[in-house]
Amino acid sequence: MRNPFERMPTVLTADELIDKAFRRAERAASAFKPRGDRVRKARQREELRIRTVSNVIRDNLRKVLERTPGLSTLPKFYQELVDVLVDRDTFHKAMAGIDWAIRMVRELEERYIERIRYSRDPDEMAQLRRQFYGRVASVLRDIDDRLRYLNKAREVLKDLPVVDLEVPTVVIAGHPNVGKSTLLKALTTAKPEIASYPFTTRGINVGQFEDGYFKYQVIDTPGLLDRPISERNEIEKQAILALKHLGKLIIYIFDPSEYCGFPIEEQMHLFEEIYREFGEFPFIVVLNKVDVAKEDQVKVIEEFVRKKGLEPIKISAMKGIGVEKVREEIVKKLRPMAQELAKKKIEEELRRYRADL
Repeated sequence: MRNPFERMPTVLTADELIDKAFRRAERAASAFKPRGDRVRKARQREELRIRTVSNVIRDNLRKVLERTPGLSTLPKFYQELVDVLVDRDTFHKAMAGIDWAIRMVRELEERYIERIRYSRDPDEMAQLRRQFYGRVASVLRDIDDRLRYLNKAREVLKDLPVVDLEVPTVVIAGHPNVGKSTLLKALTTAKPEIASYPFTTRGINVGQFEDGYFKYQVIDTPGLLDRPISERNEIEKQAILALKHLGKLIIYIFDPSEYCGFPIEEQMHLFEEIYREFGEFPFIVVLNKVDVAKEDQVKVIEEFVRKKGLEPIKISAMKGIGVEKVREEIVKKLRPMAQELAKKKIEEELRRYRADL
């Protein structure tokens, strides 16, 4: 599991890159011990400066291209998140600008090296090298806005959630304080990873559990699936689209005790919205805090849920009551998918093994 943008390097501004390249060139020239007459020594030193500047700039820019994944090659989940966080067209133009600059710097290097080799005057050689410096600086300043944009994009993209795209995933929904994170912790053996991401207000929680040979992933996205659509901004609505590429099962949690601070009617209204929004997914409905809820409160939600053709599971996530039944239901619904994914993984490994023979 890894963030596809974690290897994307810091993108230097035009002035930072110019300063880095020119300093490196002067250090290289100072350490260089040329041989021959005055003209030959000058030629070698100026060629070294030009090649050093060109190499430093092109290596830095090429590293950005090589370590930044192509957006169209990303899994759909990450494509949707990138569309939420950065403008795809601007991103593509910025990357194209870097590619253009690499080619221009290389062309300038070859052109000025050739002119210096034909010169017999050390002063003219120095003048040609300074012209090269100016032309290169102009090229970089032409793409400075694109470099700055890419670095801002990197700061956002490097914090994308790290999720396992090859594991069947459960998405938890429900109002705040109904016990979503408590259930996640009860379901998963390890402490959930909790990190803040740009498209959520309070961070995303990720946990996993195993059943025999198969692994399942459970995520909670505070700020996305815990309030009505009318209260979500455009970024949150788009982020929910990304979740649809990741999740394969929805767990909706009710708190019939109303200790969460939301009346049962509001909880049922949110359920209706989530149920419509994720209508293509199977649902598991959980009634949490039944150890403290009144019986009539539990019955109201039970009757409401059963009208949807669903059978709610009564639990107390805090005390561990009913959690195993939720886990069993998850496995029951997602095991076929886990088996299919495992089969594909084995087939892929066999193909690689045969290719290596």
